[in-house]
Order: sequence, then C-alpha cells, then structure tokens
Amino acid sequence: MNYFISLFRIIKNGALNFKRNIWLAIASTLIMVVTLVILSILSLLFIVTNASVQTIQERVDISAYFKTGVSESRVLTIRDELNRDARIKEVAYVSSEQALINFKERHKDDALLLESVDELNENPLPATLQIKAYNLEDYPAIADSLNSEKYQEFLDKVNFEDNRVIISRLNSLLSFIITVGLILVGVFSAIAILVIFNTITLAIYNRREEVEIMRLVGATNWYIRGPFIIEALMYSLIATIVTSAMILPIYKNLLPQVSNYISPGIRIFDGGLQTFFMVVLLQLVIAFLLSTISSLLAIRKYLRI
Repeated sequence: MNYFISLFRIIKNGALNFKRNIWLAIASTLIMVVTLVILSILSLLFIVTNASVQTIQERVDISAYFKTGVSESRVLTIRDELNRDARIKEVAYVSSEQALINFKERHKDDALLLESVDELNENPLPATLQIKAYNLEDYPAIADSLNSEKYQEFLDKVNFEDNRVIISRLNSLLSFIITVGLILVGVFSAIAILVIFNTITLAIYNRREEVEIMRLVGATNWYIRGPFIIEALMYSLIATIVTSAMILPIYKNLLPQVSNYISPGIRIFDGGLQTFFMVVLLQLVIAFLLSTISSLLAIRKYLRI
C-alpha cells in the first residue's frame, strides 16, 4: 500500500514540475515532436517502399507460350527440364483449356468479348509455362535460354517484362531514406536530449530546497529522483500523442497516394491501422528512451544524494 502511495506522490510531483516549468516543458516537447515526426514519416516511407520492392519482385516472371499443336507431354518434358535448372524457383504449367477458363473469368463483365471467343471454332489460347527465378539477376539469362534454338521448334513467344530498373531505383530510394533518416533522427535526438537535460537541470535547481528537506527527513533516493524522471517521461507521452495526431492524416490520405505513385496499379497499402499503431509504439519507445537518458544524465550530474 505504501508503495502505491509513494508512486502516486512521485507522479504527482512530476506533473507539478511539468507545470512549474511550463515554457521549458513546451520547448522540450516541441523538439521531441519534431524528432518523432521525422522518425515517423521516414518509417512510413520505408514501409511503403520496401513493400513495393517485395510486391514487384513477386510479380516478376517469364511466360513461355507454346505453338499450336505441341503435345502436352512435350510441354511437361520441357517443364521438367526447366525445374532442374538451379536458377529457377518454380515452373507453373497452364494448359490451353485452363488459360481459356482464366481468360473468361478475367473478362466476365465483357459480354461482347466473351461472345467473340465463343464463336471461334477452336481455343485461341496456347499452353503456357510461367517461370519464377530465385534471383532477379537470373531472369535475362533464363529468357535468353528459352529463346535459343533448343526451344524454337516448340515456343511461339517468350514474354519477359524486365523490372530490374524499377526495383533498382526503389532500392536506391530505400538506401537514401535509411541514410538521411538516421542522420536527421540522430541530430534531432541529440538536440532533444540536450534540451530535456537543461530543462531537468533547471527543475533540479528550482527545487533544490525541497530536495534538501526531503533528504533531511529521510526520503529515499528514488523518491527524490522519481519526479524528475516522470517529468521527462511526460514530455515523451505528450509528444507521442501530438505526433500521432499530426501523422494520422498523412497516413490515411497521403501515403496511399505515394504508394500508388511508387507502384502504379499495385495496391500494397490500404491505410489499415495496424501499421500505424506499430509506428506509434516505435515513437513512444524512442521518446521514452531519449527522455530517460536525458533525465538520468541531469540527475547524475546535478542531483547529489
């Protein structure tokens, strides 16, 4: 019971310190907000860009279309040959009949197109092998192999959309975000630590007589130190709340547009709140860490107990 009473008093005194140094508290909180805003925006950009890279990588493949009249056994033999290639991760066989079913499903709302297909005497769609490689760098070599004389007799067309340039640019953007982000967060974190350090130092100086009285009546070290740590943590909590309110519109409205710009036609970001809460949690952890470091440094230097 006494423990909870002491904890309540520590929190109450910390809030009182915050109120007494309101202008310095506001300055410290604003610096923390700037740090967290930069951290949050860069984190969200990193998440979207990284998701774009992964999504595009998953969509890259080679489609090998067979000539009309090539037997299914020959198609399956070529599939087995390709499966033995160490560079190839997966080879999916789509029969001519399945290709037609897939085509009709994709265009089920286009009645005129479906009628035109039904009027044909034979299936116009060829059997296909869809090939995925382990590494993006292997796709051009695999495509060249399929275009060689070995398969010319059987293959009508090899379709390979080379997205390596796009992926390379996205990876460069990721590296830029990480580098610039670490520099900016590092600089503003150092400023935040310095400002909070000075704020706590001033609070210690203003309460030096109260600290002396508490020391004389036998207050424990943590009962004396606790309010200053609580004061610093209040900066973190308020800064996290303010930052979260600021970035929520960005998260809900702007980020989906950025995602669509980076990867047109690929919906990789739906504005769900799970990612947002993860970023808010990251904000809170970083803010608490900065505040704790600042307050402990000030207490250690200026509060001799």
